[in-house]
Amino acid sequence: MIELQNGRYVRLSSTAANGEVLPQSTQTQSAKLVRPNFTRPAAANSVAQTPALAPATLVFRDGHTEEVRDYAIANGTLYARGDYYTDGYWNKKIDLAALNIPQTLKTNATRNVKFVLPASPNEVITRP
Repeated sequence: MIELQNGRYVRLSSTAANGEVLPQSTQTQSAKLVRPNFTRPAAANSVAQTPALAPATLVFRDGHTEEVRDYAIANGTLYARGDYYTDGYWNKKIDLAALNIPQTLKTNATRNVKFVLPASPNEVITRP
């Protein structure tokens, strides 16, 4: 196993992936025996929270709308990833042909939500 200690990566195990025994340096042996007590500043302990993106609104040809937070577009299909407990699905496959593209772009533009379509058939778009 390799671990980051004092800004350096240190090997902690003495067995290679194929099972042979590896020689250890004195530094790695002492690193294994004595672990320094690191104290982190308060800023490092707090988890950096990224602001949640506003969901993109999809407007379908039949007029109904749907919001998706995380999606990828590839080969003419939008793959939406959701949380089953809040959205009712884990993954959803939506053909771009089922969407009213001009209205979808207009709706997201008025809400200041970035919704990008692929410029060519071999381009893949991901969000977030």
